[in-house]
Amino acid sequence: MLRIRIGRRWTRERGTAPHDSVSLELDGVALVDGAEDEPLLPLVEALLGCTGALARGTAMADVSLPESGLVLCLENTEDGCALRIASLARPARLVRRVRLDWSEWCEAVIRMGEQFLSDLEESSVPAGSRRAVRERLRALRHPSRIAPPRPVAPLGLRLGATGRALVLQLNDGSGLLERAPRGHAAALGALLGSGRIWIAGAPDGWQLKGPALLHVLELVRCGEEVQRALGTSVQSLEIQLPDGPSRVSLSGPGWSLGKETLPWTAEEVARALLSLGASAARAVRWAVPGQRRNPHLEELVARSEAGLALLRPAPTERRERPPVRRRKPARAARAVRPLRREGSIRRLRFLPVAVAPGLAGPGPASLVTTDSSVILISDRGMDVVGWDGKVRLHRPAARGGACATDGRAVAATRNRLYGYGPQDPNPRWFQPHDGAALDPLAISTEQLLLFGVERRGVRAVDFLTGRERWSFLPARTRRLHVALSGVTVLAASESGVLTGLDLHDGTVRFRVAAPLPFTGPAQAWGPVVLVPLGREERSALLALDPVLGEVRWLTELPLRQAAPPTAGGARAWISGLHEDRPTLACLDVRGRVLWQRAVPVTERPAGVLRAGAELVVVGTSGAAVRVRRDGKPVWRAGAAGVAPGPVLPGLEHGVVLAAGPVVRALDVRQGRVLAELPAGRGVRAMAVSPGLDVALLDESGDLAIHRLASHFAVV
Repeated sequence: MLRIRIGRRWTRERGTAPHDSVSLELDGVALVDGAEDEPLLPLVEALLGCTGALARGTAMADVSLPESGLVLCLENTEDGCALRIASLARPARLVRRVRLDWSEWCEAVIRMGEQFLSDLEESSVPAGSRRAVRERLRALRHPSRIAPPRPVAPLGLRLGATGRALVLQLNDGSGLLERAPRGHAAALGALLGSGRIWIAGAPDGWQLKGPALLHVLELVRCGEEVQRALGTSVQSLEIQLPDGPSRVSLSGPGWSLGKETLPWTAEEVARALLSLGASAARAVRWAVPGQRRNPHLEELVARSEAGLALLRPAPTERRERPPVRRRKPARAARAVRPLRREGSIRRLRFLPVAVAPGLAGPGPASLVTTDSSVILISDRGMDVVGWDGKVRLHRPAARGGACATDGRAVAATRNRLYGYGPQDPNPRWFQPHDGAALDPLAISTEQLLLFGVERRGVRAVDFLTGRERWSFLPARTRRLHVALSGVTVLAASESGVLTGLDLHDGTVRFRVAAPLPFTGPAQAWGPVVLVPLGREERSALLALDPVLGEVRWLTELPLRQAAPPTAGGARAWISGLHEDRPTLACLDVRGRVLWQRAVPVTERPAGVLRAGAELVVVGTSGAAVRVRRDGKPVWRAGAAGVAPGPVLPGLEHGVVLAAGPVVRALDVRQGRVLAELPAGRGVRAMAVSPGLDVALLDESGDLAIHRLASHFAVV
């Protein structure tokens, strides 16, 4: 007898989103273990909907248990249905496979739905959720089952490689890849076909049998662990393969695999595991057109490519350098006395392009830069201004707008949300809107557009249709900083909680609590992301693995009013005030403070720019100093006056643009002032184009565009 049991603890709790335990028993044997706190509403709706889809002739369907990491994969067969229970926890594996009688499965699902619906009627769950469960249950009570489609020929796929690599052979005797419907309905169930993995050149040695693509997912995770361990002081690393633990030596060649030890270095192990994931996912997406949008295959490609990009190229991939030609020694140049400062030549100046007085209102406004234009978002709407100074488009946005760096934008009114392309004068779509104000900066992906709401939430909409995919609005949050890392959306709140969300459906993957509020969005730094924190006299940096949600390190610094950090290579830098003195601190990949030095800028730092292997620290008053990797200054440019507020500096083509009372262009190599531009009534925002066009928004709402052009003048 088959039974689906749901716990009763949630009936004693007042809440609109019940969570409780779920169990599945067949003749007294528990098939599901560890599902102790699952969201019941989406689970019951998924069970009823998948069973109804199978009754209508759909070949396969998945039901996810997100808290336990389990996925129930149902397959429609001629003699009933097959249930595969897969686990995406570490290690990813196929827990069990059982055959079920179709009528018995339908009766169990209907009994579970009726009991759950009767409990819902007496709870505080919204009426819309109760109505959804009631309608799906009504459609399932008298199912007229349609015969499943005839099984297709099984897909045979083999990926071979030479040298130190892994070989994959996918049999898929049940034709799961071909039978699975398009979309996300059976994304994981399609990947559970049987196969085999072994070492190239040794087919009779170590091998993995079972769901080959699920094993590939776990091998990629192990490859990421080995790649992250490279360059550390760890002597060896133990990884958990699908068939048991394995040890990789980091001090010398050696990979203990089963009963044998391979003379592979740790870098070769990581490359073999990650290359297998990338090649397998690409081959399946190419061979089966219906799986090209499979989210698990897309994630495999993204994670594998990200890990391979951090490895050194293989010896066969390194290009041979052409022979260096010896140049003839140049003649000794005649010694020339350097010109005095009064007689130096200034080669550049700011040429006025256009001025739009009062284009922005007195309220808050911001500038977003694209390649062909600058976009002004204010309480008067969204204005697209070309770098030639012409106002090309005006879009009404009574409740604000959000724009990405590629030009895609959304504008909100009190009851409508409009979507625009980069150069669209009219909206492509419109959807109902709840009147929430939008944050100005959006994040664009291939199909989605992410934007902030009321400074404390984030929404994802389909850019082609405007349909809302998901929304995240945490409680007790006043400020939310959003960033994107691969397929994970990182939402850092001022309450000290960092939440990792799935890009496609908004599912919460992990939560990280910190001792300080987050003050800015996450920044990519190799395999980790760097997130700033701070409160009053304390600042901190947190390094996080965006895939696993693990905190690598957290380092606190005695800095206040810290500027956004920057990172590159094996170093990260952050600047702020220490004992009222501008200070720059440098950290390594383990979070250790290598040095902390005072920098000669008069006001608090406004930003830190990377100039090759060195840094340029720019203050709010326009002062700038270039420092080496050890913190020693190379050159210094003095302040230009008292600034009304901090404006982020820019660096383009070796020219530092510092905004203060006077906007200055500085030579990044020598620190020489190339051009100066009076800022008028104070700069609120500055945008810089790749062609060194500068857009300035002042306190009175005037937008001015200037171009940095060649000009000769003797100072």
